[in-house]
Amino acid sequence: MDLARLAALASQAHEIDTHNEFPKMKKLSHQQAGNLGEVLALAKLNSLGIAAYASPEGAPGHDLIAVVEGTALSIEVKTRQFLLRATEISRWPVDMDTKGDADFFLFVELDLRTLSPTFYLLTNDQARATHRVSKGLGNCYPSHVRKAAAPNDFAPLLASGAPQSTA
Repeated sequence: MDLARLAALASQAHEIDTHNEFPKMKKLSHQQAGNLGEVLALAKLNSLGIAAYASPEGAPGHDLIAVVEGTALSIEVKTRQFLLRATEISRWPVDMDTKGDADFFLFVELDLRTLSPTFYLLTNDQARATHRVSKGLGNCYPSHVRKAAAPNDFAPLLASGAPQSTA
């Protein structure tokens, strides 16, 4: 995704209320939020000096590849957005049948007021520990994710011999 598309997505989150001349917030579509989360994650990884690449559209099981110490690691990015506070996010849907082979899961809380992301990086094992199935749908719940990982902590990815899934 190029910068022009990223800017267009960002501008769609804001529209002007002509009566008050203050920005009126609205949420992005799930697809737009997901795309924006992936681009922000890619930018964050690259800013940390990690060689990271977007996987081809529709690649099975992951969104990004990061190369750490010569090892390619897959990352599944899950993005949720909020207008006022992160507690508006009730879940990150995750289908472990199709996404469960990723080495890491990067959960993104996207603040639409500032377009500032907060990242939670979990190993595959950590993500599986936060995963619950209810009514046939799989979700990772924010309270569990936040307990498993500190915000914006990419140390697990940078660690020598980054952990692989044992599942």
